[in-house]
Amino acid sequence: MYSHVCAVVASSTAVSDPGSARRLGNASIGLSVAGIVATVVIIIIAVAVVASSASSCAYYSYNGKCYRHRYYGSCYSYYSYNSRVRGYDGYCYYN
Repeated sequence: MYSHVCAVVASSTAVSDPGSARRLGNASIGLSVAGIVATVVIIIIAVAVVASSASSCAYYSYNGKCYRHRYYGSCYSYYSYNSRVRGYDGYCYYN
């Protein structure tokens, strides 16, 4: 049976420079903080985009506009103030 033993001996040059270690530590902390801030900003932007893309129409939305009423059939109206829109889906939309 063979056994391998690995031993590492530290030399006097392996001792790190305290000033260099401090600078690297500060850089590491700075990058960590920047990463956290960037993540929070990205999350805020993503939530804002999703919230703004959600439809604010509580009734029927057609062709980017909001209508209170929708029915399937003719869009003829006796009243000129009651403008109706015939949709490609066969429905008539009006407010």
